[in-house]
Amino acid sequence: MTSPIEITAAVQNLIDRVGSEYEYEIIPVLPGTTIKGGRMITGWAVWLSEFICEAEPTEVWENEQGELIAVTTPHVPVDRLLFIPDDNITPEGKHIRVSVSNNPLVDHLIALADLKDFLVPYGTVLEDGKVNFNTYTGNVYNHYDALFNNLLLFLSEGKKIGAKCYCGSMKPYSQCHGKNLAAAIEEDKKAVKKFNDALNEEEVVKEEVKAL
Repeated sequence: MTSPIEITAAVQNLIDRVGSEYEYEIIPVLPGTTIKGGRMITGWAVWLSEFICEAEPTEVWENEQGELIAVTTPHVPVDRLLFIPDDNITPEGKHIRVSVSNNPLVDHLIALADLKDFLVPYGTVLEDGKVNFNTYTGNVYNHYDALFNNLLLFLSEGKKIGAKCYCGSMKPYSQCHGKNLAAAIEEDKKAVKKFNDALNEEEVVKEEVKAL
């Protein structure tokens, strides 16, 4: 994965999906730069992999001369970053992803990545970037993380949606792990929300009882 410098069709598609009123910029990445004056501004860091182009919520520093600099260490080592300023990002902003390929399997990969994003707010992000979940939510996350990694390897091997599934069932992926994937994701999202809402209500009741 890298931050694209060339504006390909997929990158332009992502820029259009972001829909910011501001133009993108290619900015230097200088972690640890001393900040004097200026301000931090919100926007999107753009990343490109073999299959997906994605925008990640981030902040960069704008100095007093109006120059933008990425001053925090990105998760991928790059010297320059494609950055899209955007005032409308919310703190819980999720990644925006588009396919770089016309292979429908990439759409499944994006759906799995989006589901993992959905689950993260139900956990606690630790200093090392890992997320601590309750047991139920953690099991759901691990399940979909495994599906994501299996599908990524499947794609890397050049497989198409009609290829025999990676699980060894001898069925086409479309009739095995790919069958009804979108519906399964939606059901699990509802189940996770319901479970965590109930858990939060239980914690509120416990606190109220303690206060008596």
